[in-house]
Amino acid sequence: MHSAAPLPHVDLTENQRRLLARLALGSLPVPTDRPAFTRALAADGLEADFIRADLPSLRWMRLVDVAEGSLMLTDLGAAVHFRALFESSQERLSEVVRLAERGEDTVPRLARAIRGVAEGSCSLPQALLSLEEAT
Repeated sequence: MHSAAPLPHVDLTENQRRLLARLALGSLPVPTDRPAFTRALAADGLEADFIRADLPSLRWMRLVDVAEGSLMLTDLGAAVHFRALFESSQERLSEVVRLAERGEDTVPRLARAIRGVAEGSCSLPQALLSLEEAT
């Protein structure tokens, strides 16, 4: 068994992140089929001209590829997308914990319940039960 190479850090634009997220749901028509490509992107709120401009760099980084008549996410593209999604979720969770800590003086039980769920020391049903028991 061989060890996998570390996942490189990739700085993406907002449009590039949105395209990877869209492709994680499924392939798109090839960009050379302009009407179909534009319609598919518009249905997802993406601007075809911006996406077309980003495609060469995304293909160069091997995050997307054209195969079998479709624009597809590569395995590396999927890994980059899901790592970014994970990091974003971690950041939001950290913000929730900071908010709970800030409100600890005002509503200490709620702050403890939020922190417990965020840290994984209790489940959501347990946290809700602890709040109900307090009332």
